Amino acid sequence: MEQGASCPKCESHEWISHWDSGANVVKGMRLVEMPDLSCSAHTLQLVVNDGLQAQRAVGDILAKLKRCATHFGHSVPAKQRLEQIQKDVGLPEHRILQACPTRWNSTLHMLQRMQEQKRALTVYSGDFGHFTCPSVEEWDLVEKLINTLEPIEEITLEVSKSDASASCIIPTIEVLKRFLETQGPETRGIQTLRKVMLDSLIRRFSKIAESKEAVLACVLDPRYKQRPLSDSTTKKAKTWLEKEADKQHQASSAATHKGAEEYSKKPRMEKSLDQKQSVLDHLYEDMLQSQQTVTGVSESLNEELDRYLQEPVLDRKTGDPLQWWRQNAGRFQTLAPLARRFLTPPPSSVPSERVFSTVGAIYQDRRSSLTGSKAEMLCFLYYNLPLLNWQY
Repeated sequence: MEQGASCPKCESHEWISHWDSGANVVKGMRLVEMPDLSCSAHTLQLVVNDGLQAQRAVGDILAKLKRCATHFGHSVPAKQRLEQIQKDVGLPEHRILQACPTRWNSTLHMLQRMQEQKRALTVYSGDFGHFTCPSVEEWDLVEKLINTLEPIEEITLEVSKSDASASCIIPTIEVLKRFLETQGPETRGIQTLRKVMLDSLIRRFSKIAESKEAVLACVLDPRYKQRPLSDSTTKKAKTWLEKEADKQHQASSAATHKGAEEYSKKPRMEKSLDQKQSVLDHLYEDMLQSQQTVTGVSESLNEELDRYLQEPVLDRKTGDPLQWWRQNAGRFQTLAPLARRFLTPPPSSVPSERVFSTVGAIYQDRRSSLTGSKAEMLCFLYYNLPLLNWQY
């Protein structure tokens, strides 16, 4: 999903696109020279699918559990009998969940529900011979799959939050790499799945360290800073920061110079003829000011960056990076505007996709004649009134 409706170059805004990693869209963004951050949640979906399809034993158990879910979903007597068994054995009266191919975590939720209802399913299988329940070895595989997929769901939910920042992309990838690299008794039997997931993760996120937006967002987030980055990427980040700070200073100087020119055009009676500057005077000023600007910005940035990196990191779960920069903007006057700029993009297009789901829920059988403008206003109120604590 694109963040922004068009791609004109604007002096006060920078456009960043978010898409589902389609090759044609990625190439299109490259042709129009727009910064591109592919949707991290969609990429993780592809990584998990690669792993689930890589191991035959995993595919077989998933197919069996899907047939179980279909059985209870299509048969009312079967559902009623299962509910009675749940009461008899003291299990929660939860319905059996079916996996959805477009949402990988629905497969995890199906596995979790099947494991929760393991005893009830075993009793049901004993009563009805035509119903095939997973074997002991398959239940063991289900548990290992759950232990592998649960941390990935945690990461997926983190990058899908409405207040998530692009700064979390690189740290979550590094953490997920370390998780998939671990070996032990709990991974025996699914090593192939984890290896394929790891290879897919590395391949699909191979260019993330070359993304200026993702790298600088990570560095400027006081929860992470340069710690998830390699030494070479950290050096590259410092170079990017210097260039961005210089552009920022030049834009500020240009605005100041424009204001000064407008002021100088006003008639000033006290100005004498001998104060008139020549063309060479202007060139001298440009040369000296340019050298002073580059040197001053570089020294100021390096000093600020060193002080910032020496600060203790914020707690990952409770810390608010934007609030931190708001409180410390006076101490880091060069970095603060850059942080405000690079911490803004989200890591995924999930929040914008939720808006479409909300609009779909607004149109109901008895509200199908709503105009587009009315639906737009209702959607706006739905998302923004909670921000005001309903005080309006």
